[in-house]
Amino acid sequence: MWRSILFFILVATGAAAQERPQGLLWNKTGLPATIPLQVKTTAEADYVLRLRAYETGEMALAAYIRGGEFFRVLVPPGFYELVFASGRDWQGEPELFGPETREFRLDPPLIFNSTATRREGYLIDLQDQEAITIRLLATCDRRALDPDSLRATRDPEDRVIGRPQTFDRPERPDKIPFARYEVQRRFCD
Repeated sequence: MWRSILFFILVATGAAAQERPQGLLWNKTGLPATIPLQVKTTAEADYVLRLRAYETGEMALAAYIRGGEFFRVLVPPGFYELVFASGRDWQGEPELFGPETREFRLDPPLIFNSTATRREGYLIDLQDQEAITIRLLATCDRRALDPDSLRATRDPEDRVIGRPQTFDRPERPDKIPFARYEVQRRFCD
């Protein structure tokens, strides 16, 4: 009898609260998410972040932030209003945090921009609700030479099949090194 009562209590409690998600919930833009957005929070509450396209008013992306934990998400390029909802007991997306949900919007809307080698996002600090700060957070791509690609001799498996191109050493075209580069992403100055 006690087992059935305990089972009923556990089932009833589980129906009211849902497991807290973490990170990206959805991206409805169809664009690749490549631009960094980092949010600092306190452990007092969790947050749901929604990006609303400024031009159309449609929701573009949503993410769940566990309060006090490191949070970084990649977002697609665009001009967005950032809408936050915060609370303690996650009820799911339609209800968010139930009747205790606190919603607010950052002003002004933010532009997330991307070029061939630079992605401009933001670092938002919500730790002091009276003095929210927004800073530019950009990442840059740098191409780094793979020094092993310039070896004087290549393994037989590395040879290109077909007629080799001759550049500056026509007498030994099979020994011409081909430089390889890898892309390294880092925070910009």
